[in-house]
Amino acid sequence: MSKQAIAVEKGDTVLDVLKRATRAAKVQMEYSGEGAGAYVSGIGNVYQFDEGPGSGWLYSVGGEFPSKSAGAVKVEPGDVIEWRYTLDYGDDLGAPSAQQGGG
Repeated sequence: MSKQAIAVEKGDTVLDVLKRATRAAKVQMEYSGEGAGAYVSGIGNVYQFDEGPGSGWLYSVGGEFPSKSAGAVKVEPGDVIEWRYTLDYGDDLGAPSAQQGGG
């Protein structure tokens, strides 16, 4: 999925924006849980562990990788959210704490 502008509504989380973006682009996305327990396991038919035991989806907001679930992090208009696929628990993306948190 390429970069796109998505309207942010009051109270939106990273997960809310991802759901809206994937629906608009007709891209498959799979997650489980809600709020702080939400976990994104697949985007565009690429899933956690598809590329090894340390692989999966991580997100950043403004270049920072939060250690909280995407369902727990609130966003503001103008925030830049990036979803990236890691092959090594986030170390390959500059997110060393990703083993404990993430998508």
